[in-house]
Formats: sequence, structure tokens, C-alpha cells
Amino acid sequence: MPKKTICLILFILFILVGAAQAQVSITYSSMGKQHFTMAIPDDWQVNVGSETDPSQLPEEKKTPSRLISLMPNDGMPLWFGMWVPHYLEQIEDGKEYMASLGLDLLTDVVTTKHRFDTLNSMETYYISGTGKKEGETMEFYAAFFQLSQESVGIAIYIGPHETTNIHGEELVQMLHSLKPVKQSPP
Repeated sequence: MPKKTICLILFILFILVGAAQAQVSITYSSMGKQHFTMAIPDDWQVNVGSETDPSQLPEEKKTPSRLISLMPNDGMPLWFGMWVPHYLEQIEDGKEYMASLGLDLLTDVVTTKHRFDTLNSMETYYISGTGKKEGETMEFYAAFFQLSQESVGIAIYIGPHETTNIHGEELVQMLHSLKPVKQSPP
């Protein structure tokens, strides 16, 4: 094969591999404050939830957090969500918070692993296990990461074993890309 043909083939492969692994960075913000960034595959669907003005809610009702959700474009059942609940201040409260989500996300939840670690300079609490969604067994993996002394971010994915296995590398890359946004002094 002539050198030009080989170079052209290598160039095309380089472009195709680069396109298949392209990522975009998103910044999670709520209540006018940027909290963290994360890299996501550029072919995933992103839904940026709305926020409720706290002044529009009764005093006894907690303000819901803005939820950003992601799903792969291949139609496989997998949900990835991230948010910063303004009333969760310490990662140590992650297990209790997961229990409070209960029926909103999964039923019959069984926690199989939990551990503390550090992720990109943030103290992090990981919880994983299984649960049921509409009668189907799902795996979940959650990361509670300490953004500041009084602020915790949450990233969680939920899906059947086959789907989390197929998208495992992407999910790990997304979690490992979480980084706090440096806040400017007031």
C-alpha cells in the first residue's frame, strides 16, 4: 500500500475514534451559584431541571433541588442524576439521605457496599447496591461529595445490570470527572 493511503486510513481512524469518545463539560448551578463541573459523553441526552423560588413555598416545605438528569442515546434503560440539596451539609449523612429518597427512586433497596474516599480533592462517600423499579431489579451507585464545609453534591446512576455493564466505562469516567467550582471570595 502506498504511504499516502496508509496515512489517510490512519487519519480517518483517528477522527472516528476521537468522535466516538468526545465529551462535553457541564456545570451544575443552583440558586445562582456554580457548584461543580462534570464531563459527559456528547451523545447523551441532558435534561436540566428547573428550580423553585424558595419564597414561593410554605415555610415548612423544603425547597426542591435542581436535578440534572442524563441518559444514553441508545435507548437502554439507564438514568444518571446529579444535584446539590441545600439542606444536606455533610457526606456522613449520605446513607440517611439515600433512605429518605426511598420510594422516589427504588423499592426494596439493598445496600451492598459503602466506603469513604477522596475524589478530586473532595471527601466522598460511595454507596452501591440494588433495588426494584416497576418490579425490575436495578443496580445503583451513588457518590456524595463534599463541595464545601456546608455543601454536598450527589451523583447517582440507576439501571439494570446489563446496561450499567455496557456503559460502565462512561459512568466511571463521568464520576471521576466531577470537580468543584472554585468560589470567588465575597
